Amino acid sequence: MLNLKASQVKFNQISKFLMRKIYFIYFLFMLNGLFAQKKDKLYPITAYEKVWQEKNSDVRLKLIKSIWLEDSTFEDPSASIKGSVALNNVINEFYKKYPDAVLTSGAKVVKDNYVTWDWKILDGTSKLVMSGRDFARLNGKGQVSKIIGFWDREVTPSDSDILKNIETENYKVVAKYYECLFKTRDFDSMAKLIEEGAVYNQATGLPYGGTYVGFAEWTKMFAKSTEFFDLQIEKEPTYFSDASKNEVIIYFTINCKAKKSGKNLSVPISEHFDLKNGKITAIRAFYFDTKQFAEFLKSKK
Repeated sequence: MLNLKASQVKFNQISKFLMRKIYFIYFLFMLNGLFAQKKDKLYPITAYEKVWQEKNSDVRLKLIKSIWLEDSTFEDPSASIKGSVALNNVINEFYKKYPDAVLTSGAKVVKDNYVTWDWKILDGTSKLVMSGRDFARLNGKGQVSKIIGFWDREVTPSDSDILKNIETENYKVVAKYYECLFKTRDFDSMAKLIEEGAVYNQATGLPYGGTYVGFAEWTKMFAKSTEFFDLQIEKEPTYFSDASKNEVIIYFTINCKAKKSGKNLSVPISEHFDLKNGKITAIRAFYFDTKQFAEFLKSKK
């Protein structure tokens, strides 16, 4: 009888131990499930952060399409867009302004299908450029439905800083154009700087004067000009800018040798560039004395 009671007690102890172990394993299983669920829910956010860190536009667009629907939206103080291509364009413009930017982000807070986190943008010298907080709504299927970004105004670039950045980028575009046209004759690289349908207004008094629309027409004008003279740069350009109007003006001097007469003439030139989103949309050329230059090109003596 005593042995039976002892066996019963031992059985109860073993049962309790096993039940505790089962409950503990079940708890771990549930906890792991919750972590896995959170991890899966955060996948589109992790991918979204990689999107912003990717500087190759084509690679980035493929990644965007994996988490972004055509009716997904993005809003912040600088943009309000819908669709994957539009988001890619926003990021392209961002890297034009901040080519050395490094993005970092904080811990994610998840509630139902909503996620929020803070972020910072540093420049190439680790100086804080701006910071803020994003709020994302997910669709529960591994994709982002909407993201709203808020900027910390204390570190957001001032209007003057923004204009300065635009001015710097515009200078780079115009300087590259000048190099392609007058030094390397690299029209393939130049074409990438020109907006589709861009207008070149060449002085009408010149043999190749007129209005040329589209880069293909520009190249015809450039080719025609070489029928009349050869040139060397006599004075490198001086740059002026009004970033608020997206305008750059350069003043430089060329030394021309007319092909008909063999004579030389020093010609000061001013070219006015209109730009938009990092591309040239229009050029207007002005000559110190257009009439004198035209007669010089046509003269046979």
